[in-house]
Amino acid sequence: MTEENVAIRADLSEDAVRAEALRRIHRRRRGAAALLYVEEMKDVALLWDEKAGDEGDYLALAAGVALRARLGQATYQLRRAHMGVTDLPLSLEKVATGDLPTRWFDDLLRAVERLSSPQRHQVDAEVSGWELATLSPDRFRTLVRLLVTWVDEVAALGATAEEARDVSLDHSHVDDGTATLTVTGPAPEILDLAKRLDAAAHAVQDQQRQALARIAAGETEVEIPWDLHGQAARTGKRLPLGAIRYLLLTRGEIDTQGVPVPAAGVRLNLVVPVLSLLGRSDAPATLDGTIPIPAGMARELAARAPSFQRVLTDPITGEFLPVSSTTYRPTAAMREHVLLIDPVCAVPGCERHIAENGEVDHIEEFDHLRPENGGPTMPHNLHGLCWSHHDAKTERYIDPERSRDGKRTRWDIGGLTATEVTTNRDLVTQSLAESYSRYWDDYVQRRRAAEERARARAEAEAAAAAAGTGADPGADAPPGDGDPDHAPPF
Repeated sequence: MTEENVAIRADLSEDAVRAEALRRIHRRRRGAAALLYVEEMKDVALLWDEKAGDEGDYLALAAGVALRARLGQATYQLRRAHMGVTDLPLSLEKVATGDLPTRWFDDLLRAVERLSSPQRHQVDAEVSGWELATLSPDRFRTLVRLLVTWVDEVAALGATAEEARDVSLDHSHVDDGTATLTVTGPAPEILDLAKRLDAAAHAVQDQQRQALARIAAGETEVEIPWDLHGQAARTGKRLPLGAIRYLLLTRGEIDTQGVPVPAAGVRLNLVVPVLSLLGRSDAPATLDGTIPIPAGMARELAARAPSFQRVLTDPITGEFLPVSSTTYRPTAAMREHVLLIDPVCAVPGCERHIAENGEVDHIEEFDHLRPENGGPTMPHNLHGLCWSHHDAKTERYIDPERSRDGKRTRWDIGGLTATEVTTNRDLVTQSLAESYSRYWDDYVQRRRAAEERARARAEAEAAAAAAGTGADPGADAPPGDGDPDHAPPF
């Protein structure tokens, strides 16, 4: 999207005021705002001196005055500015040109804080080569987290996840009488806890709905489960899921007082590259599509899995290879395929998971009267939508359109603007494949060179034997150079 074509792509002939507002936002974000962000980061970085001692505190105080920030905040901003300018110069240049939004760069800075300077440079080189204009915010964040997990040697070995188990209490910073309980631990354990709690809350909420329906029908002496404060009885509405989760946690163990919780509702989806599964690579896996986990942890989880489902990707482009179907309704295998590729709502910017709170939907609508004219029920024409955005699509507030090659989806947002995002790809495996290709080419060249040296030495030895000199032309050659089976490995 550019300033010149934003009005055409958004079809804003009837809303010129908002169209012009969108142009100004687009122009400002890609132009003045981006340049000001980069200029300020470079200026703030000049104030950072890790070895300055007391002078460093003075510089942080001075920066705090200019930034109107507390000392801790100012010190953090100095440190991150230095990190951005020194260790992420290629990505910062993408910010200056408007290709990388400033908020995305902030997310990138937070993600690489724990890495060493060489590791940050490695991430910087990779991110700056992505097609940033085709990525949605949530997809960019997921890819960055996946890449950082891969680069971080400590995380890749899975040495600290178990040691990080902790439960901590944090009081509110605004003195509003609230507090936060934080549970930290290995991602699979925490995700399993969250899913079990969510399943219990859904079960209780369903029982509340049934009880309220009986009351509305005139029944008396009906008890509404887990309505401890009488809110559901007063309003005639079941409690929100968040409130039920809180009650289940704070009123004892996760006990639903006899309400059955379907065991099948708790599930973890693990996607792991096959080379990592075989121990030939440390490329990270993803848990439920968005949470990167180290390869070692993924192998441990896979070892306990009763079965696997294979989803193939093209090792060069990273694109997921489709499976075929000739049915109208998506089959279980097709739904599984879509959820494994991208379990998050396809609408740009939405982060809701669709496994429990959405459905697999056609991009190009299926024509029930003339199926041959409608969108096919194939993975390339399917994506996941949360319930809210599925309703919005039904009401035509949002409208997706998949490109002919199936690699991009254009989203019309309320007739005000449009954006185009690329279909989910495995960019990390793509980079891994490129690395392996380079290693193989280098190995082949070394092997051929060794074979040439061996052939030349054999010819020289044969000539020397024929002349009766008995000389050994290869006596000074390095050991193993003439044996192609012992060529130096890549």
